[in-house]
Amino acid sequence: MNRLIDDVNKALDAEAYFAALSLVLTLPDICAKAEYGDTIKSNKERYIKWYDKYIGQNLKAPLDEGETPFPYLSGEVVYSLRNCVLHQGEPTVEKEKIKDETNKLDYFELVIQKKNEWGIYVDAAHKSESLEGIRRSYSLNIRRLCMVICKTVAWYYKNNLEKFDFSHVNIVDWDERSAQLRS
Repeated sequence: MNRLIDDVNKALDAEAYFAALSLVLTLPDICAKAEYGDTIKSNKERYIKWYDKYIGQNLKAPLDEGETPFPYLSGEVVYSLRNCVLHQGEPTVEKEKIKDETNKLDYFELVIQKKNEWGIYVDAAHKSESLEGIRRSYSLNIRRLCMVICKTVAWYYKNNLEKFDFSHVNIVDWDERSAQLRS
């Protein structure tokens, strides 16, 4: 898991934003499998449930009583983005596949931004109300999404190592192994 997180960060450092985005959107899949195993058969349901439990619930804007909620990066939104990116090569969100009315986005955009010295990156949620109804939009900063998912996944992995016993992949760093053999 740590190697995957490192690769996301290397992609961001190289300004390979879509490589970083593609990889980071798979990390909740892995954690959801660790958390729920086969107790939840649907990959979609597992992904959304894990994401909302560990990330999404913390991204909702506070509301005054009776106020219409702003859109936020819920598990449904991120899962839709994941599917569009990984299966269609299209970095967008499909409004018609979002059940939660709060997050049915009329406009979605990705923001790419070079690394800055403060490490602060922001998203922007917007809603406007008119006679035609509510229009919702979301501007997603790829660096921010990568940072939020990577930090959460690193924490989750460190605190739940025993749940990752399903992974039996052997990765050989040939350069490292060659150096050991020469010494």
